[in-house]
Amino acid sequence: MPTYRLLLEYDGSRFAGWQVQASGRTVQGVLLDALRELTGEREVDLQGAGRTDAGVHALGQVASLRCPRRVHPTEALRALDRLLPQDLAVRRFEPAPPGFHARHDAISRAYRYQISTRRSAFGKRFTWWVPERLDPASMQSAASQLAGRHDFAAFAKRSGAAESTLVEVESCSATAVGSLVLVRVVASHFLWNQVRRMVGVLVEVGRGRVPPAAVPTWLDGRVPPPALAAPASGLFLEAVRYRGEPWALPPLRPIGVPAFEE
Repeated sequence: MPTYRLLLEYDGSRFAGWQVQASGRTVQGVLLDALRELTGEREVDLQGAGRTDAGVHALGQVASLRCPRRVHPTEALRALDRLLPQDLAVRRFEPAPPGFHARHDAISRAYRYQISTRRSAFGKRFTWWVPERLDPASMQSAASQLAGRHDFAAFAKRSGAAESTLVEVESCSATAVGSLVLVRVVASHFLWNQVRRMVGVLVEVGRGRVPPAAVPTWLDGRVPPPALAAPASGLFLEAVRYRGEPWALPPLRPIGVPAFEE
């Protein structure tokens, strides 16, 4: 069966997440409807590399498509530009090996998060406004300690009793850009709500409510981390990495909002 690889971007504000649900508008559901109209086939299989939650955005979501009918990638892209709503776009559509699976074959994923320290008329959909003063240096100190192979059970909701909570975090950073603080986390995979909980504790560090030195006590279970999850609005699935492919993330810059330099 022909297999294709798609690169997507979407504004998650009006989506109830990636995965098809019994009710609610989802990215997978909207894209499936367009692909069925495009191909004339009902039995198409579409899988995403990241099952983003309601309100979470994507700059570089990857999806694998298996369809009984062969389609021309260039013509498919043109048709999807016409069929898809303005908050969902397919950036690339290309043939893939028959066994390619967007989620199972991924070896790492990068997420970024945008925190704004000032109120903005443009920021509600794409940032978390934190009115208190934040210390980016303390946040970076805490973020760097989250890198490595750790048990992140205290940073996530459990989706299943048998699920391992060990995660290899390749890197975690917090960078000030104007009145924004941009967080980037790269890992082999993520637990449910993990990135938003990580950002929440970094904000508590930035507020001065807990010290960066507390991070090891959270990771080894001696002390529970602050129970604060960042809202979905500031979170973006940035990129997905596959074995044997070049991997270079761009410098962190604001997405969808100005940097608010003052």
